[in-house]
Amino acid sequence: MIHFRKTVQFAPGRQADAVARAHTNAALYKEVTGATVRLSVVTTGTLGRLCFSADFESMAAREAAEAKSDADPRMIARMKENSQMSRDGTHPMVPGTWHDEYWRYF
Repeated sequence: MIHFRKTVQFAPGRQADAVARAHTNAALYKEVTGATVRLSVVTTGTLGRLCFSADFESMAAREAAEAKSDADPRMIARMKENSQMSRDGTHPMVPGTWHDEYWRYF
């Protein structure tokens, strides 16, 4: 079993925007791939971070989900929208703060 975590810093004062956008992204990802994404915000340490997490049977299952996501026209449109928002400074997430981790259950 593989546990995937993606964390990102959101801009000061933008938590509500970041969480709303994250919920929309997670719902679309589930619709496309079938994987349930859990969202959480940090409560101690470095504040202002959001975490997306999901469990997969194997790395192959994670890669298959990503392949579905990368090929879906709605996900492609969402990625383009995210890129444009990052370029024009309106995205609630801070560019360059994404961090992915893969954990193996045993």
